[in-house]
Amino acid sequence: MTVNPLDVRVLDKYTVIIVQLGQELYPSGGNIMENTPLIDCQNLIFSTRLSENRTDQAQQTLGSVVVQRILCFALYLLGLNRKAIGQSLSIPSETAKSIIKAVNRDGLGALEDRRRRFSTFLPKARPEPPPITLREEEDHIVVDLGVRGRHLKLSRHDPLQLKTVLLSMFNDGLLSEREVAGAIKLTPSHTATLARRLDEEGALSLVDRRQGQKQQYRVTAPVKAELVQQFAVDIITSGQTSGSKISNELKERCNIAVPARTVRHHLAQMGLREIKQSLPQLLAVVKKTSSNCSST
Repeated sequence: MTVNPLDVRVLDKYTVIIVQLGQELYPSGGNIMENTPLIDCQNLIFSTRLSENRTDQAQQTLGSVVVQRILCFALYLLGLNRKAIGQSLSIPSETAKSIIKAVNRDGLGALEDRRRRFSTFLPKARPEPPPITLREEEDHIVVDLGVRGRHLKLSRHDPLQLKTVLLSMFNDGLLSEREVAGAIKLTPSHTATLARRLDEEGALSLVDRRQGQKQQYRVTAPVKAELVQQFAVDIITSGQTSGSKISNELKERCNIAVPARTVRHHLAQMGLREIKQSLPQLLAVVKKTSSNCSST
């Protein structure tokens, strides 16, 4: 014996439904059936035995709540009104209305109990990877990969390796421009320039282009002595000096060619830049003291 579980009395004899299942269940896109067949519910024959077996199996797999909501939405698509849907499924018509509204709005996720933390049949969303951070440890920059025990330790004594690794991570979107700039002690704009150069020309493009020039100007002890002497003369005579001024004066007075950048480097190495402001004051004090002593 076969019966039709739908209450066909609430349907017109030639009720026709265009089932837009793809659009209903995939509001953000998906495959929508073209040339959807017209369904005449009056001519469909249902088996009670098969219905019970299939419903039991579906409930074991999906849960009774999901099956009930699927049936509710299917009846809605077939043209049954909400009151008739509620009567067929033994649920309040307002509950049927809420289920239909939720599925239309939220898609497949609305078929499950919204209190669940995770869906039992939707693909699980991949967890966000832990953030990558930088920290300083003595003479090293440590790249923390966000997983316990996994990190990179980069020595500041190998600036080429440090720049290559960090700029590569910046180019791949793993570190921000600000983080990398702070680690390699450069401005954000210079960091961006080096990152672009690395991407276009490779790691050799990061080699300090001044290295060859520095080798041409090895400063010997006699040259350093002239540099210190010129520094002192400038301070005594004018109270101020600079790398460019000393470089020009050495060229004119001693015919020694030392670039201004090299002069500044050695002034800093010998600590002379630190006394640049205090030395004129000390000379003034010494002169005053000497003058007082002579008058007595």
